Amino acid sequence: MKKLLIILMTLCFSTIFAQVTKAKIEYPRYEVDSLGQKIVTMTIQQAMKLDNDSELLSLFKRQAVEMTDYETLCIKVISDKDDVISKLNISIGRLDNQLTKKDEKIAILQNEILEYVKNNSILQKQVNNRQESIDEKNTQLRKLKTKMVIGGGLGGMAVVSLLLVIIGVVR
Repeated sequence: MKKLLIILMTLCFSTIFAQVTKAKIEYPRYEVDSLGQKIVTMTIQQAMKLDNDSELLSLFKRQAVEMTDYETLCIKVISDKDDVISKLNISIGRLDNQLTKKDEKIAILQNEILEYVKNNSILQKQVNNRQESIDEKNTQLRKLKTKMVIGGGLGGMAVVSLLLVIIGVVR
């Protein structure tokens, strides 16, 4: 029985030792198969990870190409933006110049309006003075016409009277 017990214990220990040594085998590892070719042995999880990594690598390569295109597009957009900004700055400068010129023209026109109003008031005063002068001359002309009519009538009557007197004396 001792022998049987030793055999059982040896089997148990060898199974446990075999499992422990199997757990210590590290994968992936290089081996040579029966044909003499070198092969890589790995676990299923390692193979799946390798497959995922290779897919990720192709995705990263595609993304790198897309990122290059994206960077080129970004550079182009930034360049276009800079062009638009410079054009807008030029336009703003022109508009500022036009605004300054417009303000100057407004000031000039306001001065012209003030001059016009001043000249208009002076002209209105001159018109009023002329009208007063015309009215005064019209008054003087009426007086002179009246005097002329009265003087002419009196002179005419005096001439007629003198003629009658001369005609009456001559007869």
